[in-house]
Amino acid sequence: MKPCYDYAINYLYRYPKTEQDLRIKLYQKWYASSDVDETMQALKSKWYINDKMFAESYVRSEVVNKGKPPFLLRKKLEQRGIDRRILDEVFKTYEGDMQEGIEWRIKKEIEQYKKKWIDGFDIIQKLLRKGYKLDDVKRVIEKK
Repeated sequence: MKPCYDYAINYLYRYPKTEQDLRIKLYQKWYASSDVDETMQALKSKWYINDKMFAESYVRSEVVNKGKPPFLLRKKLEQRGIDRRILDEVFKTYEGDMQEGIEWRIKKEIEQYKKKWIDGFDIIQKLLRKGYKLDDVKRVIEKK
């Protein structure tokens, strides 16, 4: 287990990972299943790997701070192996903060499109294609 654990610690030191991501990486390095299971248990017990904390951090970074569409991030996190119940809880916790971030990002996107002489319905279409909700786009437009 020692080489597997050491590799996992070094891998997590560089980038936080979900449990599924780390497990896949360890199997790609040809570690035995028993070593991988022991390593995962040890890392979980020390809170080095926690899917809920990873999801919270990711949502704060991508949606709250950068205003990216939550729908797309939810799908990305599901693909990385985070349980839907955890995602529901995290998204509910940050709902208000996410809304502010999304509105800020939509406003910024609209300004960028207007600089490129794109206007009206074309802007709305582009924002919808990026994954933003029509209600959010309307709300930002009405505030202006």
